[in-house]
Amino acid sequence: MILSFLKNILKILTIKTESYYLQNSFNASLRPTALAGVIAKLDNLQGDTASDKIGVGYQVKLVNMQDQQEYQIELVYPPKHKPCAGRFSVISDLGASLLGLSKGEMAQVNILGKPVLFMITQVTSNKKARTTTS
Repeated sequence: MILSFLKNILKILTIKTESYYLQNSFNASLRPTALAGVIAKLDNLQGDTASDKIGVGYQVKLVNMQDQQEYQIELVYPPKHKPCAGRFSVISDLGASLLGLSKGEMAQVNILGKPVLFMITQVTSNKKARTTTS
């Protein structure tokens, strides 16, 4: 009984730590190669106006495949990064992993050395007033 209680506490602590890490993650900005990758993705998306690929200004609904928790975020440039308001920078680990993906695809973010998968369930573009849903 005590072991089960401790396992549940550890699971909750792990989920809270992962959530905190996601909200405060700017690790991609510290790695030049990762930053170059983000810039390349942004360049590719800039000329692609006909696709539903996630870029800056998009609203995205995600499901954490580990705990089934849902998130709704907006992808923004670094000065507007405010995770508590649901705005994640393109240079955060989560933001960088979402760039260029579409509804139905999986984004992987390494959190505390462990890969966490997120399913993209909805993508809405603020720029084009277009929604991709099922």
